[in-house]
This record gives sequence, structure tokens and C-alpha cells, in this order.
Amino acid sequence: MIKSILAVSEGGPDAVMSFRLAARVAAAFDGAVDALHLPVGPAGGMAGGLAMSGEAMPLLIDIDDSRLEERAKETERAYKEIVAPIKGATYTAAKTATLDTMVAMGRCADILVLGRPGADPENVAPATVEAALYECARAVMIAPPDVGTGPFDKVIVAWNSSFQAARAVEYALPFLKKAKEVTILVIGQKPDDVGAAYLARNLGRHGIATTIDAIDPGVVSGRARGRALRDYTHGKAADLLVMGAYGRGQVMSFLGLGGATAKVISSCRIPLLMAH
Repeated sequence: MIKSILAVSEGGPDAVMSFRLAARVAAAFDGAVDALHLPVGPAGGMAGGLAMSGEAMPLLIDIDDSRLEERAKETERAYKEIVAPIKGATYTAAKTATLDTMVAMGRCADILVLGRPGADPENVAPATVEAALYECARAVMIAPPDVGTGPFDKVIVAWNSSFQAARAVEYALPFLKKAKEVTILVIGQKPDDVGAAYLARNLGRHGIATTIDAIDPGVVSGRARGRALRDYTHGKAADLLVMGAYGRGQVMSFLGLGGATAKVISSCRIPLLMAH
């Protein structure tokens, strides 16, 4: 069950996105939200090879102190409006807060919620998303500009039998148990080749009824597969998409992640639950 939700903001548009989705999750599970404000990092973040050493790593800045203070006030306003009314809510903010602060808090939470990268012109690809996915060992939810309201009744699980997908399903179990409709979606492969029936059987033992579907986008790039997944999810009017976050080693790409992952993160119109 989800009881502790860490909602992260860097003070731009992500504050409202993150806090509203965190509040929605809290309402669904009767949980509490811990809000964290981090000073914004450099434009483009630290994509491609973030190495958390356990030492404090202050975020470099390329905007002046007055704007940083304004962004901190934006986060605080959003917290007071959206999160503060939730029972048990807390707020943490400090000029010296670092990615290590988020990782330390994130590893003690049940789930992390962050706003979608790319929505903030002052922080196009924040290092927070990469650190949350790679370092916190928790589910990470990415909030779109419109986070929606109410329960997460319709859930799509993107399945390819990878360990990332398996971990995402494990983290998503509280959502799947509450959902009214769960679809296991296989992209570019046959369901039998990735053990979709085994997944459906196991979820059934948890009391979760599922259907299996498959789409074939053809021999295309990772980003094209991401578009196919995104379009399918939007067409189903789903409330939540569950998928693994797939990296490409040391290859520099958006957030250091694979093309399909980056495409879905940057353009999915519904909340996205991911695990690496």
C-alpha cells in the first residue's frame, strides 16, 4: 500500500504538476505527501551519466539568486494550495538541498512524483528525474500538465518481460489492485514470446483481472515505438501507464534513457509510473 509520497519540485511549472498528482495518489490510498523543493540545476540538467557518490552534490545554477528565490516561492505557494490540506503533509526546502537530499528522502518513501521534463524553459531536462529513476530504488511517477482527477481506474501495463518492466509491475501492484480495467500491452512482439500469459496468471492470483493486447509498429526506432505506446494509451483513455525505464549505458540521450522511454516521458498526456 502507498502511504508516503515524495513530491519533488524545482519551482517552475513542475511544482503544480507534481503536487497535484501527488495529491491524487494520496487521495486514492489515504496517504501523506512529503513535498521537497530543490534549487534548479543548469539548463539541460546532468543528463547522460549522473553518478551519485553519496557525497553532497550541490546543483549548479545558471539563473540569478533573485529568480531562484522566486522559484522557491512558487513551490511554497503550490504546496500551501495543493498539498498542505492533506493530513500528515510536510514541506522541506533549503538553498543547500541537493540531489542527495532527494535520494535520501526518496529511498524512504513509497513512491516519488515529479513533473514532466521539458515543461520548464528554465530547466529543460532536470537531473532530478534521472536521479529518481536510477538511484532511489522506488517507483517514479511522471506528472503531465493535466494530471487528471479521481481514481486510477484504467491502467495500461507495457510488457516486454524485461527486469525493468517486471519491477514496474511490482511497484504498480497497489494501483493494479484498485483498477477496474488492466491491459497488458505488448509492442512489436508476440505476447507468447514475452510471457504475457504468465504475467496475467500471476496478476489474477492477486485478484487482478487483465486483458492482453498487442500492437505491431513495424521495424521502427525506439522513439517510434514510444509514439505507438503513447498513442495506444491515449486512445484507450487510460488513467495510468506503467512501464520500465530503459537506459542505453553511456550513450548520451534525453535523461540518459532509451529513445522509447524518452519519447513517452516527454509527451504522455496521462500519469506515468516507471521503474528502472
